[in-house]
Amino acid sequence: MVVKIAKRLEAFPEYVFSHIGKAIAKVEKASGKKVLNLGMGTPDVPPSPRFVAKLTELVGAPDMHLYPGYGASPEFGDALCAWYRKRFGVELGADELFPLLGAKDGCAHFPLAFLDPGDEVLIPDPGYPGFNGPAELFGAVPVYYELSKRTGWKPDAAALEKLITGRTKAVWINFPSNPTGAVATLDELRPLVTLARRHNLTLIYDNAYSEITFDGYKAPSVLEIPEAREMTVELGSFSKSFSFAGLRMGWAVGNKTLIAALAKVKSQMDSGMWLPLQRLGAYALSHPDSEWSASMLQNYKARRDTIGKYLARLGLTFEVPKGGLYLWATIPDGEKDSETFASRLLEEKQIVVAPGTAFGKSGARYVRVSICANIDKIADYFVE
Repeated sequence: MVVKIAKRLEAFPEYVFSHIGKAIAKVEKASGKKVLNLGMGTPDVPPSPRFVAKLTELVGAPDMHLYPGYGASPEFGDALCAWYRKRFGVELGADELFPLLGAKDGCAHFPLAFLDPGDEVLIPDPGYPGFNGPAELFGAVPVYYELSKRTGWKPDAAALEKLITGRTKAVWINFPSNPTGAVATLDELRPLVTLARRHNLTLIYDNAYSEITFDGYKAPSVLEIPEAREMTVELGSFSKSFSFAGLRMGWAVGNKTLIAALAKVKSQMDSGMWLPLQRLGAYALSHPDSEWSASMLQNYKARRDTIGKYLARLGLTFEVPKGGLYLWATIPDGEKDSETFASRLLEEKQIVVAPGTAFGKSGARYVRVSICANIDKIADYFVE
């Protein structure tokens, strides 16, 4: 008997971090040494004890075992609306928001909601692999727009416009950026909103790192631009802001027609976010632990600066990012490419970084280095 699988799986490779995980296991077994994993972007600062205690309480609720229903509970929806009003000055209606099982849940299901087979979607290069994989899985066509150091890793509206065809339906934008750490102001986002509006494109704005910012920078919401409400969906995440990564909690907000389309798709895929998690999300948004948040950001900032000093010993150069959880570093001129460099670093020093090519062709001379890793023994890995 021949086991048959879907041909669509041939359209894309194994997810890059699944592959890296296997390489780590192999090297640890061979070397007997725990690797320093600066490749994965897993927020590792423990959540606020207040929120952990709240979750423990909520798990004991008499209705915790029930189906949560589709869409947001009134408690979650009200809290998210209040948070957007306070944080961004943006007013949301109940039909302009939807809870997600992590922001990646939105990435996975947007193509089914917004794109038909053969439709084109503009995707940043370098960019988060979660933008293109699901599009290819469902028959859409990724069209990559190149980002570069010359433009500060930000899209140029005029260059984007040249890529738009009659089949273009949507465009992904992401700030603070994964992997580059680039940040954007509202003035820099306005031309992109104008472009999407002029060409009747859905604008999908990944704002998952909005609360992970440094050095006085504060990330905006693209929905602060009034015209964006006509064609935009914005992603948010509890994973980074609250260190709830394993709980899989996020949201989508924006144009009500687009939110309804996403909700229709999601109704076929799962049964909603668990009620204790919706209640935890509502509590976290409406009862922020400011002291914990400040400590968390200071922790990441200190690690950003410390890791940066050690990277310089490897001949890596980079601009210090004002947002996100990564350093986007240029490999030395003498190195062949990012994949070869990352592989050699793992084999020789048991240090893991993500090759820039995992995020697009424009990453051939770069590696992404995570700042959310335990670096208590980092000096042991950089012995000459």
